[in-house]
Amino acid sequence: MIPFFRKTLELVFPSRCAGCGQPSDGPDRLCSDCADRALRILPPYCPYCGTALVDCKCNKAPHAYEQAVAPFYYEGSIRDALLRMKYGCREEVAVFFGPPLNHTVAERFFGVPFTLATCVPATRGKTAERGFNQAQSLLEQLTPEAFPWLDVPPETDAGLLVKRDTGEAQHTLGAEARRNNIRNSYRLRPGRSVDGAIILLIDDIVTTGATAHEIAVLLRLNGAKAVYVASAALTRNTGAAGAKQRAENSGTEN
Repeated sequence: MIPFFRKTLELVFPSRCAGCGQPSDGPDRLCSDCADRALRILPPYCPYCGTALVDCKCNKAPHAYEQAVAPFYYEGSIRDALLRMKYGCREEVAVFFGPPLNHTVAERFFGVPFTLATCVPATRGKTAERGFNQAQSLLEQLTPEAFPWLDVPPETDAGLLVKRDTGEAQHTLGAEARRNNIRNSYRLRPGRSVDGAIILLIDDIVTTGATAHEIAVLLRLNGAKAVYVASAALTRNTGAAGAKQRAENSGTEN
């Protein structure tokens, strides 16, 4: 965009903090208060669930995807930002997640020979209601910087998958109910092929991993060699060591 018109737009429509919506320095910024409440996932990482090892209690539970990663935990201002995007219809919040998502993919999937990048689909009704699919909006933030080891970035196909309406929202359900709710909810769009593909699947939040697992099963059954998952945030299933550490930190702060 031409700088003059960019500045004019910013005067009329000032940039907002991704977390709280207050005026900020740019669409890829958090205000100072929200920045303090954004919780990064720090190494060493669990190679299975993607959380910090100190927070992990996944017990290496099997799943059809190779690994899930994210730059943030789904807490504090990051939770606020994703809720603003998903339920407040603020698609521009995806811009904030672009750089950290690119960095996380480049750092933690370095060397994976991806051939295809796609996203978790939304139902036609949800897409019409919001005006966009939030996972697709995040997929669109991927740049060649996410794949510095590849001569050619993977092909991007936001329409690879189709989702039917399950009738119940995943976020209202427990772990087992989530798995049952989405069983057979996804299909490959007619005319698409994933035979031999190594796929990067983008989502906004990974909670139990049920959605990613179900899609990975589908893709593997259709010939994909491997599926890796990257999201803006992961929920933190805190292990005993992580709980103890945070309790000690809290006591120090008080």
